Amino acid sequence: MTLILAVVQSDSLRVELEAAASAMGDPTTVSFCGDLPSAIAFLRHDCPGALIIELSGDADSIRSWRPLLDVHDIPCPIIGVLDDDAQGASAVLVEAVRAGFRDFIRRPASSGEISSALRRIDRAGRVGSLRGKMLAVASTKGGVGKSTIAVNTAVHWARTADARVLLVDASLQLGVASSLLNLTPSVTIADVAAAKSRLDATLLREMSTLHESGLSVLPAPFTPGDAADVDESAISIILGVAKSAYDYVIVDSFPLLDAVTLSILDRSDHVCVVTENVVPTLTGTAAMLRTLDQLEIGPRRRTLVLNRFQSYAGSLSPGEVARQLDEPVAAVIRQDRRVVEAANLGTPIVERRSLWGSSKSFVRLANILLQQLNADKQVDRAVRSNERIVDPVEDAFLKGVATNVS
Repeated sequence: MTLILAVVQSDSLRVELEAAASAMGDPTTVSFCGDLPSAIAFLRHDCPGALIIELSGDADSIRSWRPLLDVHDIPCPIIGVLDDDAQGASAVLVEAVRAGFRDFIRRPASSGEISSALRRIDRAGRVGSLRGKMLAVASTKGGVGKSTIAVNTAVHWARTADARVLLVDASLQLGVASSLLNLTPSVTIADVAAAKSRLDATLLREMSTLHESGLSVLPAPFTPGDAADVDESAISIILGVAKSAYDYVIVDSFPLLDAVTLSILDRSDHVCVVTENVVPTLTGTAAMLRTLDQLEIGPRRRTLVLNRFQSYAGSLSPGEVARQLDEPVAAVIRQDRRVVEAANLGTPIVERRSLWGSSKSFVRLANILLQQLNADKQVDRAVRSNERIVDPVEDAFLKGVATNVS
């Protein structure tokens, strides 16, 4: 069954859309909202085949929607409905295109018009390709190498993925991304939060700090006092805009499940959970996995990484860690003094491009995470062609990545 979400004020258009839905070939239903904020709230829980919006206002009213559409993830194509006798129709169309509308139909709305618009959108490519993907790197304990993984993954993607990549240091109280990248930023995430009322993709790019790898960085605040100004509302707006400005967004989160961290997890497409083979750390990791389950971030949307692995008498093996957490370990990175040396020098270890050791392990992990983040595209292609779907983590295990401790 196909679901269409419609934002309409006109009773006559509501009748037209209900009649069009009943006349469409596939079973189709229409849900109605009275305004755009209500529709966005609806989209947090459902993913309709299309969002249809009545364009009854002038160009200025359409322009006022742009911040709202930039900030929030719209998981479906937007189709505008325009009256034949609308005043300033060309200006309205221009602003609607700028706001992200993919197609338009004229009234009276019919099943043929809607079906034709959906076919045109399918041929042009679905809307999901227009917004970036977001990876959160998380843990419940500091000192497990979470920031090192976030920074090295971001640098590797920036150098190899042929995409715009942003690293957001949301470890607000003790962010170290700038130090790990040897950057001296003048603008931090606190400054961006202060500009949230006028924030858009262009301003966010201008306020980020550029690393020599091509990576854009949004550093953590300079002081704990500045960090207090970045609340869950601000971080949600920043990340929403970031996904419209960049192809990939990596967020280094604070090792605490507070409101800001939960807001980050809620916006993430995939979560990298970092742990160690130490029982107290694993206890916290188990609690985080349960929280992710409650947030509907299941095993397919998260990757467990065993970092700073040390093998000695009484230590847990990767297999024992997986059994204790009831979760597969996708990658294992050995404790290595060269990682510490790289951090002290402000040079990510993936830039050494070594064919062995920790550099190779971080590159492997970055590739696994990128494959996981793009897994939905693989699923879409497989469903259309009936090809076999390979789980990226399972594939990594089959290739020996997860069990080969570097």
